[in-house]
Amino acid sequence: MVQIAGTYQLEKNEKFAEYLMALGIPEDKAKLADSLKPKLQVVVDGKKISLNSDSGVENASSTFTLGEEVDEPMPHNFTLKSTAKLEGDTLTITSKAPSGKVGTRVYKFSDSNLVVTLSADSSAPTGKRHYKRV
Repeated sequence: MVQIAGTYQLEKNEKFAEYLMALGIPEDKAKLADSLKPKLQVVVDGKKISLNSDSGVENASSTFTLGEEVDEPMPHNFTLKSTAKLEGDTLTITSKAPSGKVGTRVYKFSDSNLVVTLSADSSAPTGKRHYKRV
């Protein structure tokens, strides 16, 4: 089984800004987020998984208990209701926004990289973020 804990450096995005704008993030903030190359640290402690992102501009941290709904604070002053599940080398986080929209983040780990696929139940395009294990 692939070790998911570790540190990952963002290498490229696919339709990430478009995905964010479709979710209502202002264009300037979406383009800024798309231009950043954050490091993502994944920490596993039993049934708890923490995702810590450091872009050099803004830091974000979320901790999930597998199978349990948690409050996940987001930038722009809102909180998602999120549930995480881990199946093999894939971590799936399903989140519900205050607006009722549901989104999914699928983290697919390998020995050398991580691909995060972002999708929503709206007309938002699917975004992808490609990370290299460092």
